[in-house]
Amino acid sequence: MTCKRSLWLLCLLLGLSACRQDESIQERGAIYCVGTLNQNLNPQLHGSGMLASSISQQIYNRLLEVNPYTQQLDGSLATHWQVSPDGLVYSFTLRQGVQFQSTAWFTPSREFNAEDVLFSFRRLLDPRHPFHRVSGGQYPFFDNLRFDYLVRSVSAPSPHEVRFVLRRPDASFLANLASDYAVILSAEYGARLQVEGTLAWMDHRPVGTGPFLVKEYRPEEFLRLARHETYWEGPPPLSRLVFDFTPKASKRLTKLLTDECQVMAYPAVTQLPFIRQDPQLKLVVRDSLNTAFLALNTRKAPFRDVRVRRALAMAIDRQTLLQAVYFDSGQAARGMLPPLSWAQDARLEGQRHDPDAARRLLTEAGYPRGFAMSLWVESSERAYNPDALKTAQLIQSDLAKLGIQVKIERLKWSILRSRLGEGRHDGVILGWAADTADPDNFLRPLLSCNAARQGGINVSAWCDPRFERLLNHGLTTRGQAQRLQYYHDAQALLEQELPLIPLAHALSIHAFRSNLHQVEVTPMGSLAFKRAYRD
Repeated sequence: MTCKRSLWLLCLLLGLSACRQDESIQERGAIYCVGTLNQNLNPQLHGSGMLASSISQQIYNRLLEVNPYTQQLDGSLATHWQVSPDGLVYSFTLRQGVQFQSTAWFTPSREFNAEDVLFSFRRLLDPRHPFHRVSGGQYPFFDNLRFDYLVRSVSAPSPHEVRFVLRRPDASFLANLASDYAVILSAEYGARLQVEGTLAWMDHRPVGTGPFLVKEYRPEEFLRLARHETYWEGPPPLSRLVFDFTPKASKRLTKLLTDECQVMAYPAVTQLPFIRQDPQLKLVVRDSLNTAFLALNTRKAPFRDVRVRRALAMAIDRQTLLQAVYFDSGQAARGMLPPLSWAQDARLEGQRHDPDAARRLLTEAGYPRGFAMSLWVESSERAYNPDALKTAQLIQSDLAKLGIQVKIERLKWSILRSRLGEGRHDGVILGWAADTADPDNFLRPLLSCNAARQGGINVSAWCDPRFERLLNHGLTTRGQAQRLQYYHDAQALLEQELPLIPLAHALSIHAFRSNLHQVEVTPMGSLAFKRAYRD
């Protein structure tokens, strides 16, 4: 019995209008089965997550966007931009004729203009802004950048021009404005919500300029979107788009097979061969900006000794790890930056698997019989590591051959994050998925001295003035060729010191029904449906 006939019979038996709506979606729209749904729909409030990024791509626009094929920056709500010779002033010419979405809760009376850009960024920058503390008042992506310190002012010389003035040069600034978190909100909608006293609606009942608008949202159930008929790039081919909350990968695959979903997020690596064999399904595999790694606490013995860190790196069999954990969904990491990054140094060879050399290094460091250590892992799967526990078990087995006794502790993310802040760990398996295509977004949060301080993301607690200088030069230098040399030098230093041991880069994999076309996958792994269509 076909899926459409099953759906028709179910509707006939139940007589529910919801079924007629679902059938309409099946015929003219698409359903995206996802493993998580956020509590609010404003990406400014989120610090990571491909789902938040995917929602950003549908509901909102940014001043700039990353071209999914070239990784270069293209104009979006800004058509032109220029930077002053000293790298401190960024001027943007705004696109005219852009309409905000008309929803059940708001109808705009004007087009997008500079007032909306000021509203969106002043919310982030100004603690006195009426919306700054709404929905928790935390903006993780921008807080990690110290965005409020970087930006001296944002102003509008005219209704279609915006000017940012920085306190110091920052070559990653444009990339940050193209991130999925730098969305543009409606100032007119904000003024209405202030009058009504319902400020939180800005984040829960959003209004953007993107290709799809929100129709209905039920956290932990679904998010229904409809085509934005006056979208400035032209209305998208799909009339409806639904994010369907389906936590289990097995259930998501079942829905994909029965055409209840046309897109499946995060297929399990064990499902990939089965999906490839089904002629009605297709896999879209892309390189992605992520790295899984083993972080060692360099403030503790024996991990403050670089010889020990190198020994552990040479003891780990990455090829076995790839086969057992990633199957054909990843590639061995030669360094911290993934191949997709424009700054990756392709000359890096990575750490070879050499247990004998590792044993000699341990003996030289004073640990001929090894030592005992703990290894913490997160309990849930991540895009950069489909099975952290199995990864830990393989590392445990490899290190046992050197006499190193590894005790694995599996922790929920909230507990793991809290305990990492206390600095009592030995080693931890983590990863990083970049928010922008700029290498500073990858290296600074994980390895800078500022991020090594309490509460930072640098869990190795490694701080090297040489590395810090290279990062700062890379950030304040505008020419990409010179920036590239700084980042190559930084990667060479990391290969020598190894505060983090790179393990693998996961590929971005999505499963689709074969009759759904032109869903764009961004370098950060999110999906854009604005050009998607069904046969």
